[in-house]
Amino acid sequence: MSVLFCSDLHLGHDLASEKRGFKSVADHDSSILNTLINQCNKRTILYVLGDACMKKGNLDSFGAIPGRKILVRGNHDNYKSEDYLKYFEEIHGFIKYKKFWLSHCPIHPQEMYRCELNIHGHIHKNTNSPNLDHPYFNVNWDFWGRAISLDEIRGLLNERR
Repeated sequence: MSVLFCSDLHLGHDLASEKRGFKSVADHDSSILNTLINQCNKRTILYVLGDACMKKGNLDSFGAIPGRKILVRGNHDNYKSEDYLKYFEEIHGFIKYKKFWLSHCPIHPQEMYRCELNIHGHIHKNTNSPNLDHPYFNVNWDFWGRAISLDEIRGLLNERR
């Protein structure tokens, strides 16, 4: 079983697709979905840490991704829970997984009690918001162009120590 994390897919988003260098939203969305389909299998748990899509119709795309999918809502995940539950097994505001807090936005440092890391998204590449150092780990699609595995995050965490 593999556990993967990603955030800020922004399927159906004109500006995100343009900033990421795609000629069209369709190309942008297809690239993201093909990457996730190739990364996931029936034994994968994929955590999408917010901002899955901008249009309700784009939710259908998550049905093509194999494995279990869990959503941590972001600031653009505005639809009813029942809409997301057609494609995601669980929906959370933020959640503790092993020794990690999973959230869309970075959480306040005081919330890091008894956790090693906050795996989050929300902070995009080339913005005025700085990328945060330890104990924060940004899995925004802008930086990685793919989902990041739990093993990769643990390896990078060990390198930081």
